[in-house]
Amino acid sequence: MLAVLIASSAALRQHRGPPATVRMCASATASTALSSLLDVSDKYDAFLLDQFGVIHDGKTAYEGAVEAVSMLQKLGKKIVIISNSSRRKGDTLARLRAMGFGPCEDEDEEAGLGRPGDVPPISVVTSGDLVFRGLSTTGTGALFDDLGMRCFVFGNGADDEKYVRDAGKVASPISQADFVLARGLSSMLGHGPDLLRQPAVPYSIAAEEEVLQAAMARRPGGLPLLVANPDLIRPDGQDSPMPGQLAYRYQALGATDVRLVGKPHKLIYERCRSLLARAGLGRDARVAAVGDSLHHDVLGAARNGVDSILCCSGVHSTELGVPQAGALPPKPERLQALLEHFGREHEGVAPTHVLAAFRL
Repeated sequence: MLAVLIASSAALRQHRGPPATVRMCASATASTALSSLLDVSDKYDAFLLDQFGVIHDGKTAYEGAVEAVSMLQKLGKKIVIISNSSRRKGDTLARLRAMGFGPCEDEDEEAGLGRPGDVPPISVVTSGDLVFRGLSTTGTGALFDDLGMRCFVFGNGADDEKYVRDAGKVASPISQADFVLARGLSSMLGHGPDLLRQPAVPYSIAAEEEVLQAAMARRPGGLPLLVANPDLIRPDGQDSPMPGQLAYRYQALGATDVRLVGKPHKLIYERCRSLLARAGLGRDARVAAVGDSLHHDVLGAARNGVDSILCCSGVHSTELGVPQAGALPPKPERLQALLEHFGREHEGVAPTHVLAAFRL
């Protein structure tokens, strides 16, 4: 068993110097353990930040997160929020401002670096916004163009009716739907007899199974499933299930047309690259993706050619034995076990850096 050369956050702050290293037995790759964002703030031009589980919990900013983002902006770093949220960009911008993050771009703005002397505004890319753009615009490619008009919706329970309507689609019973749209596992839209008005009903695993079985019966390989949030669990203290689990269950039934939008998949990173280019940061820009999920943030970064910083206080906190939203570094042996297991399953992929929590 290789030793894990990882110091505690307190020790690293005390001794300052080269960050400690976590060595991976399978691939011989190494992850540096950071005590603070300050350890790498001068190494990158831009940061792609996950939101839930990294900078806030959906309602409240985590301790030190607003200050950390502000510090990066004042250093001239471009911040792009990259999120597997089923909501549109404007909702995320409003939430960030309400929590004290900023300055942020305007909803209709493609923000660059700002005026000389200004700090670069925060930009936002969400999987839900990408799906909305794809559904509401023709000629957006094979991922969206052949889906049709009528959809059965697994919803987030907040804005599903407006989202579907504004995208130019119609919520439909599964017997009449052209495809299934998964935005969340809170409600279901299309579970009634009226094609033009489908009142939402609460989600349940039994109802999900019934709908997915019906979707499979509609055609060989099942109806297309478009997933606007491919996360597996929500870092809400209860590890609530997310639509990524539904996608796995549908595939287990034999579904052959499952379309995932968001991390770790390519489309969302292409959109981030486009925003960085508008900010004057080309392919040679030094970019780090910060997130709490190995399967989404770290894997997505590796697949798309950017470094990654894993925050330990999010979705993997239970596995690592640390509190969610805390700043306690995990025990070295637990971190090593998690990273080695993930590396074996994903061809040696490992985070570039590891951070207990997103703070200075």
